[in-house]
Amino acid sequence: MVGRLPIRLRLALAFALAMAVVLAALGAFLYLRLGSSLDESVDEGLEAQADDVAAAVARRGETAIGTVGVAEPERFFQVLHPDGRIVDQTQVLREEPLLGADERGRALGGGRLRLERSDVPGIEGRVRLLARAEGRLLVVVGQSLDDRDEALADLLGDLLLIGPAALLLASLLGYGVATAALRPVEAMRSEAAAVSAAEPGRRRSSRRRVVVN
Repeated sequence: MVGRLPIRLRLALAFALAMAVVLAALGAFLYLRLGSSLDESVDEGLEAQADDVAAAVARRGETAIGTVGVAEPERFFQVLHPDGRIVDQTQVLREEPLLGADERGRALGGGRLRLERSDVPGIEGRVRLLARAEGRLLVVVGQSLDDRDEALADLLGDLLLIGPAALLLASLLGYGVATAALRPVEAMRSEAAAVSAAEPGRRRSSRRRVVVN
């Protein structure tokens, strides 16, 4: 089927396919790179927030520590006993431990525990949690991923809008380049056809001489 197409169309299609691969690879790279940068930013914010909460815990022990480190509404914290009892937490959270027994054990034994959840009581959407031990207590801080997900969704929408337009322009450019490159060949073919049509007798006599010889 493709072999029946004019050569300029085949060249344009090959160019368009190559550009589609390049654009897809570039879009995937940009999407993954932005996602990685946003994840690093979220993790850095969680580490800073955990430091603030841990410092308050170190000063006040097992008493309520207030709303330290939660100036932004999409951030929250919780301080837990190893058995799951809540020492203090952000008011927006419900009176339920953010970590189960296995997760508390991993956080106490492994230094830091990072999780992504979408079922945090009192918080809508996906969140990222960071849990770490502070003395005999567990400090758990979290941040909503709505802004991160929205930024990635916006980028994906832009890529889906710009990508096809760029591919169409590249295809038209490829067709134009193929047409320009093949123009001398087309001119030579037309000239040869014109000569054959104008001097058919010469071609027949030439073929006879070749056969006799």
